[in-house]
Amino acid sequence: MKLPQPPDLTTPLRMALASIVVAIVVSLVLYSSASHWIPGALGDTDDATRMVMVRELLAGRGWWDQHFLRYQPPLGLYMHWSRLLDGGIAGLDLAFRLFLTPANAEIATRVAWPGLWVIPAVWASLAAARALAVGVGASDGGRNAVVAAMVVTAISLPLYTQFHPGRIDHHNAQIALTMLALAGVMQPQERKGWAYAAGLAAGLGNAVGLEALFFHGVIAGVCALRFATDPKAKPFVQAYATAFLFSTLVAFGVQTPPWRWTVMACDAIAANLVGGIVTGALGLILAMKLTWKRSFTARLSALTVAGLAAVSVFFGLHPACIHGPFADVDVRLRAIWLDNVTEVANLALHYTRDADQALSMGIACLAGALALIGLGLYRRQFHSPAWWALCLSIVLGLVVGWSAIRMTSYGAWFAVPAVAAAAGFVATRYQSALGVLAPIGAALVLAPVGWSGLASQLNTALTHKAPRAQPDTVAAGHANVAATTSARPKAKPPADFCFNAFAYKDLARAPAGLTLSEIDLGPFVVAYTPSSTLSAPYHRMEWGIMAARNVLTSDADHALPMINRLGVTYVLECPHHSNHLDRVKLGKQALQYRLDHNDPPPWLTRLSDLTSPVIVYRVAAPKTQ
Repeated sequence: MKLPQPPDLTTPLRMALASIVVAIVVSLVLYSSASHWIPGALGDTDDATRMVMVRELLAGRGWWDQHFLRYQPPLGLYMHWSRLLDGGIAGLDLAFRLFLTPANAEIATRVAWPGLWVIPAVWASLAAARALAVGVGASDGGRNAVVAAMVVTAISLPLYTQFHPGRIDHHNAQIALTMLALAGVMQPQERKGWAYAAGLAAGLGNAVGLEALFFHGVIAGVCALRFATDPKAKPFVQAYATAFLFSTLVAFGVQTPPWRWTVMACDAIAANLVGGIVTGALGLILAMKLTWKRSFTARLSALTVAGLAAVSVFFGLHPACIHGPFADVDVRLRAIWLDNVTEVANLALHYTRDADQALSMGIACLAGALALIGLGLYRRQFHSPAWWALCLSIVLGLVVGWSAIRMTSYGAWFAVPAVAAAAGFVATRYQSALGVLAPIGAALVLAPVGWSGLASQLNTALTHKAPRAQPDTVAAGHANVAATTSARPKAKPPADFCFNAFAYKDLARAPAGLTLSEIDLGPFVVAYTPSSTLSAPYHRMEWGIMAARNVLTSDADHALPMINRLGVTYVLECPHHSNHLDRVKLGKQALQYRLDHNDPPPWLTRLSDLTSPVIVYRVAAPKTQ
C-alpha cells in the first residue's frame, strides 16, 4: 500500500493553522502538569510582579504611571518593564471577564497568554525552516522541512520553558518576536511583506525588553548585508528598515511618558536606543540610495558607516551601556543577589545545579549548529542569506547561552529550523517508499529532545546521581518543623512552596504594613497581601535591597534600631530557603541566621504556625521615652 505524501503546509495560512494546532497540543500538555498549582500560585517572582501591574492597570492606574510605591517605600520603584505587555494581558483579562468572574478570568488569562505566544514562535519556526530548505536548494519547495518543523516543535517540550501556563513574564513574547524577525529576514527578497513583518517584530521586541537586543542587531546586520551582496535586495532591505524605524518610534511613544522621552537607560528602550535605531535605519536607507549602482566595496563601506553610526549614537548618548544592561546597578548587588540568580548563571555553573536542564538546552543549541553545518557542507550553498542569518544567530545563541542559562532558550528555538531543514533533506531520500512518514521519522530521529534524554541518562549513569526531585515538604532550617500533608495547600507551585498564596494567608489577614525579608519574597507580599515590601529582585530597587540586606546580616540586637528607622512592621522567614547562597558566611548572631534556625530575637512576635511555609513575625512597637 502506497503511503500518502507529506501535506503542503508551505503557504503562510497553512503554516499559521499548523502553528495553532501545535500551540493547542503543547498548551494542553503543559497545562496538564500545571493545573494543580495554577489556582494557588502565580509562578515566579516576575510573574507575580507582572500580575500586580496588570491588576493595578485594571483597577484604574494610569497607563503611564509605573511608579509603584508598595516597593521600597517611601521611594517606590519606577518599573522599567514594557507597558505594552501589561495592556495586552489586561485586554485578555477583560475579554475573559465577559463570561467569567474576575478571579477566574485572571486564572484563564494566565493560562492562555503564554499559549498565544506559542503560535507566532512556531509559525516563525516553520517559515524559517521552509526558507532555509529552499535557500539551500530543496527540490520540494521546503515541504518536508515544514512538516519536520511541525513535528519538532510539537514534541520538544523543553522549548517551552518560558511558555508554560502562568508564565506572563516578558521572555515568551521576546522569544516569539525574535523568531519572527529572524524568519522574516530569511525569506526570499521578492517577499517584501516578510521584511515588513521582520522590522515590526524587531521594533516591538526591543520595546518589550532588551534581552534579545544582540540578536536583533545581528538580524539587522544580516539583512543589510543582503544589499551589499545583491543590490536587487534594496526594496526588501528598505522595507525592513522602514518597519523597524516605524515600530520603534510608535512603541516607544505609546509606552513611554512624554516627560521621560529624553531619559537615558541601559535596561529598557530609551532615548539612547531610539537614537541609535533611528540613526541606523535612516543611515541604511541613505546608504542604499547612494550606492545601489556602485561596487560591492562601496556598498559594504556605506553599510559599515551606517552601522558604526548607530552604535556610536547608542553608546555615545549613554556610555555606561558599554557595560551591559546592568551598567547602572550598584556593584554591591552583584555579590549579594545577581551572582546568585539561577537564570543568569552560565551553562557550566547551571550544570552543577540542574544537569538535566543544562544538558537539554545546551544539546539543543549544539544540534542546531551541527545541522546547519551539515546542510552547508552537503549543499555547498553558503551564499544563501537564510543560511547565514540562521548561522550567525545560532553562533550568538551559543555564546550568550553559555554565559546565561536563560538565553539558551533562544539558541534552542534557532535550532528548530536548522534541524527541520536537515530532516527534510534526509526525508527526501526515503519519501518515495515512506511517504509522509519520511519527514516525521527524520524529525523524530534528529530532534534534540531525544538526544538530550540520552545525554541525561548517560550523565546520571556516569555521575551516579539520582534524578533530581522537586521539594515536597516545607524543608526547614527549623529543627522542630513537621509539616504534614493536611497542613499544606492542595494547589502547590511547581517548585517553591514559599511562593504559594497559602503561605501568605497570615500576612493577608494582618493590617497592612512594611515587610522585610529575603529578596525573593517581596513580589508575593505585594501580590497576595495589602502590605508593602522593602526589597524585591529588581535592580532598580538597590536602596531597598541594600537596606534589607544590612538588617538581615546585622546582629539581632543591632537590627532592631535599623528596623525601627525603616518603619518595618513585619519580618518574614522562609525556612525552605535556609540553604540559599545569600546565607553563606553569615554570623550566628545575624538576624537571618537566627530566623533560619528558629531562634528569633525577643522583639519579634510570631504570627504564623510553624508549619506555614512562610513564617510571619510582627516587630515590637518602638519604646517611647
